Amino acid sequence: MIQTVRINRFQSVRFKMMIVYLLLILFAMELVGAYFIQSLNRYFVDTYSKTISHEAQFLANLASTPLSTSVIEAQQIQRFMRPFSELEGSSIYILDKDGHVVGTTANPFLIGQKRVDPEVTNALLGLQSIQIALDAATKERQLYLAVPVKNKGQIVGAVEFVSPLTGIYQSISRIIIIFATATLLALGLTAVLAAVIARTITGPIAAVTRTARALAGGDFEQKVAIHSNDEIGELASTFNMLVRRLRQAIASTEREKGRLQAIMSTMRDGVIATNTIDDILLSNPAATKLLNCRSLPGRKLADVLPGQFSPGDVQIVETQNRVLAVTVTALGSDRNSVTPHRLPQLARDQSTESGRVLVIRDVTQETRLEDARKRFVADVSHELRTPITVLKSYVEALLEGAYEDKVLAVSFLQVMDRETDRMTRLVTDLLQLSRFDTGNEVLTREPVHIKDLINHLAERYALVAFQAEIQFIVDVRDDAQVQVDRDRFEQVLDNVISNSLKYTPKRGIIEAKAELDHEHQVVHFRLRDTGSGIPEQELPHIFDRFYRVDKARSRQLGGTGLGLAIAREIIHAHGGEVTVDSKVDEGTTVDISLPFLSPKEDSRET
Repeated sequence: MIQTVRINRFQSVRFKMMIVYLLLILFAMELVGAYFIQSLNRYFVDTYSKTISHEAQFLANLASTPLSTSVIEAQQIQRFMRPFSELEGSSIYILDKDGHVVGTTANPFLIGQKRVDPEVTNALLGLQSIQIALDAATKERQLYLAVPVKNKGQIVGAVEFVSPLTGIYQSISRIIIIFATATLLALGLTAVLAAVIARTITGPIAAVTRTARALAGGDFEQKVAIHSNDEIGELASTFNMLVRRLRQAIASTEREKGRLQAIMSTMRDGVIATNTIDDILLSNPAATKLLNCRSLPGRKLADVLPGQFSPGDVQIVETQNRVLAVTVTALGSDRNSVTPHRLPQLARDQSTESGRVLVIRDVTQETRLEDARKRFVADVSHELRTPITVLKSYVEALLEGAYEDKVLAVSFLQVMDRETDRMTRLVTDLLQLSRFDTGNEVLTREPVHIKDLINHLAERYALVAFQAEIQFIVDVRDDAQVQVDRDRFEQVLDNVISNSLKYTPKRGIIEAKAELDHEHQVVHFRLRDTGSGIPEQELPHIFDRFYRVDKARSRQLGGTGLGLAIAREIIHAHGGEVTVDSKVDEGTTVDISLPFLSPKEDSRET
């Protein structure tokens, strides 16, 4: 429902136009009056100053001869000063070269006293000086003028005039009263004319206002009648065009609102909008999912996203299972202005911050990758440092003379050979992982029977298992067949079996089995041992690069910590999965699943 606002007559446009006209006239009259009064004041003062200056110069010429004598006759000076005493209200002083009064039209008792006015000081220095100042006793403006008295180029004294300006300023005051009376008459006439002009303008505007009020009530069929071809008529025509554009804009806004809602709902980044007191006003589904909340609007920001956020900041927030990057933007802020096109409830005052928009991005994977990169660099440096240190030590020993002892030199060279092999294995493993990371590893796939592959590996490790007193059991179906790169798959099985042999104690059991899962069309290769097992908290990290459960024993047995990482990359490259299940002191089971190759597919490959 649209409320009708009743306008007070003192708030109407008509009254404001009258006030504007009156203020304009008043401003113009005051501007002219100020200039006129200032010019008049300057004219009167300048004219009076010139008159006094001429009189003072004339008196200085008369006094030059008496003042140049060694004995100054006061009576003579008083005699030729008598005609100048007729100047109304002026006080005249004739001073010797030391500034003492030798003659005056003012109080005779001042004769013999010294004048210390700045004008007198300047005159005794040879400069004519004039100054208008306020008399401390009478509180009236006085004109102070002093001229030097010279005789044959020498300064022999000075003449000072002190004249009141009361008459001049009284005349100026009477002129100001006359000008103010004329201004009031002009304002009265202007008020009458302004009322008439304002009525002719505000009448059509009132009609436009009534029509606009009807439009605000939802009636978009209203039109404004056009009665003239002037600016008011153009306003009515433009208003009618505005109504048509408004209908189009409403339809466009509804379409844009639908698009915006679709974009917000499909964004992977979370978006939260708050007001100035951090109440959440709206959010998209991604924000609800990232913050693990059912609903966000109506809640406080601090309840769902702990931390202090400032506009322009990008802050990392760690939740229970995610790492989130939060970007904050202020709405309506002078520092970082954002127009809230579709968030009208956010904006209160566009000159100050009226709310904030937070964009939340899940950077868990990026954070993990960055941590992994840092850990990888540290691990590579650590792995290479030991063999390089050993090689450096033995080379230095040989250079210092150990090569002369052939037995000791051979022993040193054997150690250096082992460390070189260790670095070679490490670099080879790193290069292979790099090829997998960049997608440059080439796999030559061929049909392979799991049983043949396992039997081949069992033969390779038979002697090792016999020496370690470990029972090696193979249970593989004849039709278990996959299409893999034989060398790479052997590398995976070789790594898994060698790990089982390393960590399985004497009289332990290693069992290799292969089963077909027809439901999921995969072959499961399972290697189970009765070794020492892996702690539960270590299982999520065993496929990390350079990760070792038993670091001391792994280095002692020559491991680089990259075997399982390479194995997982190889299995993933074949479209398979590898998982590990283990319990401490009970053993470990490695499950490798690969898509199996049916006999029909095998014939097609052939």
